[in-house]
Amino acid sequence: FLHSENPKVRLPYFPTGTMERIQIQGEIATAYSLAQMLSAIPLTRTGPCEVVIFDIHALQNQFYFSSNVIVRLESTVDLLLNELKNQNNHNEKYAIAFPDDGAHKRFGHMFDEKINPILICSKIRDGDQRKTTIKEGNPKGYHCMIVDDLVQSGGTLIECAQALLQNGATDVSAFVGHGIFPNDSWKKFLHSENPKVRFHTFYVTNTYPNTQILID
Repeated sequence: FLHSENPKVRLPYFPTGTMERIQIQGEIATAYSLAQMLSAIPLTRTGPCEVVIFDIHALQNQFYFSSNVIVRLESTVDLLLNELKNQNNHNEKYAIAFPDDGAHKRFGHMFDEKINPILICSKIRDGDQRKTTIKEGNPKGYHCMIVDDLVQSGGTLIECAQALLQNGATDVSAFVGHGIFPNDSWKKFLHSENPKVRFHTFYVTNTYPNTQILID
């Protein structure tokens, strides 16, 4: 490996990406810990090793790496863009929906709003409860594709889907780069488990091996 001309480490999923900061004294920012471990890869005869990561959860995580390696960030959303080209050719009207501002800031620039209108959902406080509403855009008459980097319990995606359907979306699908689904939370997206919210299609990549096993 160290004698390769262009050595690369491909890390499809950066598993500690959501732990990029601490809220309570004593917690450990394990995103930093993993970045430092990868930064310990020795220099090769051609220079630093390149570490390729897909859809790292927080972009600031790239700055946890030392100059001993070169970090290259890629996105699985390119796969969705190819799929949307095929769907748009079949004259189905798709809009892109983001479950929060963070997802919009992260991926919004990758879509052509003239072809696929952009919608942004947001949680607001309603008395003692928080509910998901549509902050920007109109889903009426569109098949809405919810886009995010990862899904865990799935609650945010389901609430976003409910808001879109209640406001006139013809269908709702979702695309996530990393399907984590702890405690079998993927079952929430089955029609038999959640008949009130029907996802037309749920796209997930194979970056997380446990999910790939479930799908296979």
